Amino acid sequence: MADVAAGSASPGWRGWRRRLLVLALVLLPIPVFGCTSTITPPSTPREPTTVFLLSEAMHTGVVLPPLGPDDEFVEFGYGDWNWFALGNDAWYRVFATVLWPTQGALGRRTFGARDERQLRAAAWWTTLSPVVVDAQKARELRQRLQAQFDAGASAMVRRQDLGFGFVPVDDSYWFGFTCADAAAQWFTELGCSVGWTPIRGGLRTATP
Repeated sequence: MADVAAGSASPGWRGWRRRLLVLALVLLPIPVFGCTSTITPPSTPREPTTVFLLSEAMHTGVVLPPLGPDDEFVEFGYGDWNWFALGNDAWYRVFATVLWPTQGALGRRTFGARDERQLRAAAWWTTLSPVVVDAQKARELRQRLQAQFDAGASAMVRRQDLGFGFVPVDDSYWFGFTCADAAAQWFTELGCSVGWTPIRGGLRTATP
């Protein structure tokens, strides 16, 4: 496992604001970029539990509930290996990151939280949107993503500033498949319907 220096960044993505602005400016010319897909939860889950759509700056992740009383919430997210995992986020790397497929990364982090109150207090800098799904599907998704993460453990790097561990994955990252697209796939596995768009700029939950 390798550690990437934290630098002066603060919790979440604050240290990336300027770099994310550059990234947004690169993507603005793409006419359909920025379309937001709506997540609609299943109408009658057999064993209801709450997962969360986590949104912060241009990052989108899925927070899955504890597997037992001694467990905690865990977030999984997806991004570009060089930019997201290794922190190689100089402005001139933006083009390679988004304009053609690059090495993808699966990220995992925890918050030391065992209930929603603790989770919201620990992840105060993010937006957490609850989605009620079937508990069995949530367990299966968490176990699948954990197995995928564990399979790449020998190549894991840790970003102390973001609180994430990252492993390389087969899926390529680019503007055609971003963190929002990965999260959309995960919510689909949870039994939700997710609106389609040719290039997905983000996710939101359906208004009750």
